Amino acid sequence: MKILIAEDTLSDRMLLRFHLAKLGHQVSEVQNGEELVNTLKDSYYDWDLLIVDLNMPIKSGEEAAREIRALQTDSPEDWIPIIFLSGSGTDEDIQRCIEAGADDYLIKPIQHKVLAAKLLAMARIANMRNRLVSMNKRLEALSTTDYLTELPNRRAFEISLTDEMAKAARYEQALSVAVLDIDHFKRINDEYGHDVGDEVLRQVSARLKSSLRKGDVIGRIGGEEFGLCLSHTSAEDAVNACERYRKAISGAPIICGEHKLNLTVSLGVTAYCDNLGQLELIKLADKALYEAKAKGRNRTIYRECE
Repeated sequence: MKILIAEDTLSDRMLLRFHLAKLGHQVSEVQNGEELVNTLKDSYYDWDLLIVDLNMPIKSGEEAAREIRALQTDSPEDWIPIIFLSGSGTDEDIQRCIEAGADDYLIKPIQHKVLAAKLLAMARIANMRNRLVSMNKRLEALSTTDYLTELPNRRAFEISLTDEMAKAARYEQALSVAVLDIDHFKRINDEYGHDVGDEVLRQVSARLKSSLRKGDVIGRIGGEEFGLCLSHTSAEDAVNACERYRKAISGAPIICGEHKLNLTVSLGVTAYCDNLGQLELIKLADKALYEAKAKGRNRTIYRECE
């Protein structure tokens, strides 16, 4: 583990460093609580464990621990275990340290075997935390990813769009939104079956991803509908970008087993206006899409804000 020691007594620091190095850990040190807090502000995620003396000048270990815990969020990823050091083993001191945010307590003089056992316990807790963080990330990915296409789902797309709209408003940046729909998709399902329809969705998604411009976000927002968030993109550039996406789909047949399908897509696009909310912006792009369908499909139609 990477361990940071906060201890004002040189002899105690040297002894602790010796014990920890013997156990195979990487060790750095500071001399008081203020240095500890300042170090963590610059390198919070660099440390696996803090070993903190209770009584130090300038800022005590108790005060430092309270500030460190205040830096954390509710995410288990932010948790850094803290072991307090003290020459006192009174119930009151142990209670104070635990209430300040300590996870364990060591009484001086430090016994090597006791220290090793405490570190083993901390490693077990850290392992459980890492598993929890990994599981949380997996669940988050599942909740925001479309299972079939592995694109962001509607929820994730709308979150990204909301963020980009806030940036566009704050920094007066260009932003455009488009909705893409596979032409005559119902015919594919009716004629070839839903397995082929699913494969078409996967291959269309793959072509969109392979053509993705830097900064663009594409999500599956409906059955055969895809949303496109085009950041830093004016109306004219958005139409050109949508045309490139359209041609990426229609430029070559899609092969599904023995079936060779010549697909086209239609797109509706609009530019961000600060008088419209997220859903209104998507609806406006949808109206442009319906117009593209009405005019014969396989085209991009732009619609101004209303």
